[in-house]
Amino acid sequence: MQRKISKLTAGLGLIATVATVGWLVIDTGLHATGGYDFCTSCHSTMAPIGLAYEDELHGGNNPAGWRAECVDCHLPHGNSLSYLLSKTRHGIVDPWVEMTTEPLEIDWHTNRERREEYVYDSGCLTCHQALETTSMGNPKAFRPHRDYFAGESGKQCVSCHQHVGHRDLGTRLEEFGWRKPI
Repeated sequence: MQRKISKLTAGLGLIATVATVGWLVIDTGLHATGGYDFCTSCHSTMAPIGLAYEDELHGGNNPAGWRAECVDCHLPHGNSLSYLLSKTRHGIVDPWVEMTTEPLEIDWHTNRERREEYVYDSGCLTCHQALETTSMGNPKAFRPHRDYFAGESGKQCVSCHQHVGHRDLGTRLEEFGWRKPI
């Protein structure tokens, strides 16, 4: 009987060790592949977007030097499964687009107009958790945020905050040769 308990304990210990090491590897990989340095290392098209990001408050241009990672805004944070599925999809699609598309053929100006499709409110609200209560003290901020939190606006954060994350992106795109379509 003692031998069975020892084998069971050893087996459970091994499972716990494998699970812990597995999670550490996955978590480290998720964090290592979610930021500006990693994303711009492969995406040649991200150079102007990266520069616009660095000029912005969320890109570290603030008194504290804090910066949001790419995945903080561009992946859903509603639950872990949707986050992982979206990250996996981007991990497959983005390199494919990079290898098969002429960078100057990408219409980034039009993509900016579709920002609600690839910037997630769940990411905004992960950092701005207290927005609903803190905006109550500011009448100018309270009205639009009140409607948003009541579900009556039909808008997303980037519907109103159009340039958040990438200040002067249009100018940066044009500096790199991406012209607005005629």
